[in-house]
Amino acid sequence: MSGYNPDRDLRIVAAMAAQVERYLVEEPLYWPVAGRVRGGMPHLTVGGLLLRLHRLDALRSRLDPAGLDVLDAALAALQNARQGWPTHYDRKIAQEWTARVGLLRDFLRDCEHAARDCLDDWPNRAEQRTILHHLAAEAQARRTLTDAQRADLAAIDRDLRRFLLSGSEGAFLWSADLSAVYPRDPYWWLWVAPPTEEDLEARRERDRR
Repeated sequence: MSGYNPDRDLRIVAAMAAQVERYLVEEPLYWPVAGRVRGGMPHLTVGGLLLRLHRLDALRSRLDPAGLDVLDAALAALQNARQGWPTHYDRKIAQEWTARVGLLRDFLRDCEHAARDCLDDWPNRAEQRTILHHLAAEAQARRTLTDAQRADLAAIDRDLRRFLLSGSEGAFLWSADLSAVYPRDPYWWLWVAPPTEEDLEARRERDRR
């Protein structure tokens, strides 16, 4: 991730917040949102919205008054959606959880066979793991986090640690502007450089012995 641009996130959360209540009552998990931002407007999900609101709120001292108004309006819209559509909200969290866990499992399985593609895709998968963190925290706060979901996360992290810890610790994966927003504990996966192809090949060779 290059230098963090809060203006891009503000435009995204404003667009997502305007659609969040409608999104909750519709079936699709990934909801298209109108608007244009550099890199493309992401689809609305609860986790994607939580991710962006978290970092904007953590960096609110950097926002100008107009930006603060956008952020606070988006936070209020999300809270209204939580309160107005609680069952739908919890259902979306559960639906997104299943989808993102599946994507990470597929990624980790593919790492065993396509190291180069795996390494290239790691920054995107790191965002998936970070969104899972926000979904888990949200479900925990709502007392809807299940034992099965806790087990999902433990299994994902076990395999992620096996993949990542052959890399070097200490390098923050994303823009340095976000390093204070995502401390090493609990966001350990953002603070481990991914292994090289040579690392992965050496590990496979050890596993074959």
